[in-house]
Formats: sequence, C-alpha cells, structure tokens
Amino acid sequence: MAIVFDCPHCKINYRLKDEFAGKTATCKNPKCRKQIPIPKLVGAGTSAKKSVDVDAIAAAAFSDEPVQDEAGPEAMIQLTCIGCDHVWAVEASKEGKNVLCPECRKSNRVPPRKKVEKADWRGGPNKPSLAKVDMGLDREGASTTADMGGIHQQTAQQIMKERDAVEEPEVRRKKFVKRGLIGLVVLLSLGLGIYYLVEQRGESRADGSMADAVKALKDSADSRYVSLIRRASAEYQILNSQNGEETKGALRELQLSRNTAKPIKGHDQNGILSEVAVTTVELLGDTVQVDQEQRLPKDKVLPELRQAVQAMTDAEATADAIRAITRKCAEKDQPTVPQDVARQLTNPNEMLGQVGLELFRIDREKYRGEAEKIVAGAPTASEPAMQALRIVLGKAVAKKGTGKEAAQQDSIIARAEAAALKGEFTNIKSSAASANTADRIKALAAAGHAGIEKNPAEVTPLVEEAARLLMNDGKNNPTVSPWIGIRVCRLLGKLGKFEMGESLAKTLPDAASQSWGQLEVFRGKLAQDKKKKAEDGWLDAVGDPANLAAAVKSREEIARHNAGANVDYGANVKSWDKGKVQPFGTAGIVLGNLDRKSR
Repeated sequence: MAIVFDCPHCKINYRLKDEFAGKTATCKNPKCRKQIPIPKLVGAGTSAKKSVDVDAIAAAAFSDEPVQDEAGPEAMIQLTCIGCDHVWAVEASKEGKNVLCPECRKSNRVPPRKKVEKADWRGGPNKPSLAKVDMGLDREGASTTADMGGIHQQTAQQIMKERDAVEEPEVRRKKFVKRGLIGLVVLLSLGLGIYYLVEQRGESRADGSMADAVKALKDSADSRYVSLIRRASAEYQILNSQNGEETKGALRELQLSRNTAKPIKGHDQNGILSEVAVTTVELLGDTVQVDQEQRLPKDKVLPELRQAVQAMTDAEATADAIRAITRKCAEKDQPTVPQDVARQLTNPNEMLGQVGLELFRIDREKYRGEAEKIVAGAPTASEPAMQALRIVLGKAVAKKGTGKEAAQQDSIIARAEAAALKGEFTNIKSSAASANTADRIKALAAAGHAGIEKNPAEVTPLVEEAARLLMNDGKNNPTVSPWIGIRVCRLLGKLGKFEMGESLAKTLPDAASQSWGQLEVFRGKLAQDKKKKAEDGWLDAVGDPANLAAAVKSREEIARHNAGANVDYGANVKSWDKGKVQPFGTAGIVLGNLDRKSR
C-alpha cells in the first residue's frame, strides 16, 4: 500500500511507502523546499484516488534532506557526571553546551546526539561502479589532491574555535596561566644562562688581566714593585675565592709579597708591609666561610699576620699598622686577633693599649669588655696607650698626691688621647704646650685621631697645630718619626685640609716618606665621593711612579676608585708606562670592578 498526497504549499503530488507515514519531509520542489507532514494511514484498505507519480517517489527517495520525526515531546540525552558518576537526562536542545551536575555541581559538557544519516547511493561499498569520485580538485574554498585523507586548514581552525567556545572560563584561564608560566620559565632560564656566560667570560678576562699585571713585573729587579703587585693579586684572589685551592693560592701570593718586602730598606719597607698586613686580615673567615674553605681560620692567619708586622722597623709605623689591623678585624668581628699579634711585638703593652683604644673608638659599648680585659692583663703598665685606656675606662692607677700633681703623673699623650675620647677638647692644646716637641706633636696627633670620627670640628685645630709644629720645630728633629708626620697627613686628608697636608708632606725627611705622606692626602681626596671620578691631576703631588713605591700605589688606587665609580678608565691606564706603572692601573681596574659588584 502507498501513501498518496499533495504538498500543502505548492500542490506537487507525492506517492510514498507506508513506512514514511506520520513523519515530516522537505518538499522536493526547488521553489518550495518547505517542511510537509506525511499523512498517516487511515486503514488497511485505504488508498489515494490520484494517479501514481513515479517522479515524486524517486525525488523523495533521493532527497538530500533526512526524514525527521514528527514534532512531539523534546528528546532527552543521558549524561554521566565526570566528577561523581551521577546519571541524569537533559534536553536534546542543550547538546554541545555545559550543564551542572545536580549532585556535585561540577560542569559537564552535553555530548551531541548521534545523527542517523540517510544512506547515500553515491557512496559506500555498494556505490555504482561508474559513480563520480570527488578528488578535491581546486575549487574555491576546497582542498587540493594533496589534502586527501586529511582535514582542510580552515575546517581545523573552525573546529578549534568551536572547542574553545564551549570550554569553561576557568579551564581557559588555567590553560593560559600554564602556558604563561612555561614561557616565563623558559625566558628566565635563557636569561640566567646568558648572564652566567657573561659573568664567566668577565671573570676569565679579569683573571687574565691580573695575571698579566703580575707577569709584567714578576722578573723586575725592583722588589718594591714586585711586592706591591703580588699584594694586589692576593687581594683579588681572596675576594674571588670559592674553594680551598683558590684560598691557598691567595695565601701563597701574600707570602711572596711579604717575603719580597722584608729586605727592602727605609720607609718603603714599613709602608708596603703595612699594606700586606691589612690585606692578610682579609683571609680571616667566619664559621661558614671556613667550612666552605673560602677563608682561613684564625690559627692559620695569625702566624702570617704576625710575620708581616714583626718585620716592620719603625715603632710609629707599627702602631699605625696595629690600629688599621684592629679596625679590619673588628669588621670581621674578631677583636682578639690584633691582641694576639700585639703580644708578640717588641713593645707589647703599648701595642695592646693601641688595640684597646681603637676598639673603644669603633664601638665603646660593644668592645668595652675587650678593652677591660686588656687593662686587666697589665694593671700597672706605664706606656701612654695603656695609661689612656685606663683613664677612659675609669681604671686609673692610684697616684701619689692629689689634684694636678697626681694627674700629671700620666703622660701628656695619654691625657690628650683620653680627653678626646671622652669628648673633652677645651684644655688639650694648652696642656700639651708644656711638653717637649716630640711628645707635644704625638699628643695632638693622638687626640686628633681619637676624635676625628665623632668630633671633626673640635679636632681640626689640634691637627693643624700638630702640622705646624712638624713643619717648623719638628722638621729634621731626630726624635720625631716621619711616620708621625705621615699620620698627621692622613688626618688632614680626612678633614679635607688637602693643601696643608701636601705642604706638610713636602717637609718630611726624604722622598719615600714624602711620597707616603702625599699618598695619605690623596686617599682623603678619593674618600670624598666614592661615586665621583677622581682627577688625574691629584696624582702629581704623590710623585714619580717609576721611582716611588707610594706613587705607583696611588696609580693602583685611582684606577680602582674610578672603576668602582663605573668610570671608563682603561684609556688612561694604557697611556701609562708599560714597564712599571701600567700593571698597577690594570690591577686597580680589576679590583674596582669587584668593589662595584659587591656594593
């Protein structure tokens, strides 16, 4: 039995099989193409009165539009929660969308319904033998034969867009964050790698530069220059040391520097050994540094330090070195080291007193206990430094008599230094006037040194008075050590009295002491501003670097200062004499670059 009816829109006639009864289809008329209901069977014997239209039957059979179910209750799609496995059904109209699980409220994507496609007679395994095969020839928007078996790029992009469109915002955010983090890690790794390579290359160049500087002077006949360049090399190796072998190498350089300086005669020997001793303190390390072998323990450094100081031949130069060593050891929180050095020197009580006074100057609260231990070890010592330490600690020995008579039993040097440490400057100058020239100069210098950090304005006239005495009464006075003059030059440099300091240095007994005095004034100029370029003209007063040890040391220090201030000083160094002077400029630049990195 067949179903015969007309399209209600365009009146075209259809004759269809019984199996299509009650369904809907699309009209085959190209001008219509509207949805039409297929009538249901009325009864077993019912038939249409109209004639059979074979064309209509064929058109319906071969129509591209699938036959759809008659409108009715909306279809449902069964869903299983990806979070809690709860099973429930949702409307088919939500396919491809996200819905929340009624149990755990987790978002789930509704899968699309399986579409039952109408069999296509043009494809499949039973297609006609002469059916046309689509080879994907080059039509606009179509793929070429090279794309056979794959997906067109535009189609793939569309699929990705549709997939992204249905993703939860939280999922997309996590994906973007993950991709961003991966990119950041890659960039950081790349940056760190480049930085490491640059740093390694820079350190290699620096190692080479310092080695070249040492090599240039290694065979020099002038032991002063050999000792000074090895001291610079040792400091560089200490600051760069990362393991035991490098630390031992730095120690060997210092030993060579010290042993080379010992046979030197005159003031250069004392000046160079003082520089070596202060550098030796850099080898001292804390517990962590010692464990990592980047520095040495006290018992390894102490013998080296003692040898350098014991080789010095001037008591005032030795006292200067002890004060500098004490300050350096305090920076490393090892105040007992200079005490152990002082006990092995020719005049231990005076040197121990100098250690105690310097610790008191640095931090009287922190180091008061150490100063009291020093006094307790020599309760009746009469040396000026020990007397001054007892006075400032309130531990003065009982004197005969009373008042002024008792007070004057302490040396003028001790009274002046103790008064300055206590901030009492009114009577220092007048009290010192009654002493002999040498003691008077020492008293004023000691008071200036004691108060220069906390009371620079009050000590300025005292230091200036000491300078005038040195330039007049103290000139060529055999009882006044040139190192007292050098000490006063240092104080004038710190106070910014550069002209007076340079004038004083010129009156010192010989070229070597004059140059060391000028070096102290020069250091005062450098200390004005560590970030500002130092002028080459400042070097002139220090003297000829080809002949004077202090002068060549000043070349190292100006190059170091300018490199530390990030000033390109290489061209200046290249203009210096290659034989003796240029290596010190090279060493100074290397050390200055280290200073800049450590700030």
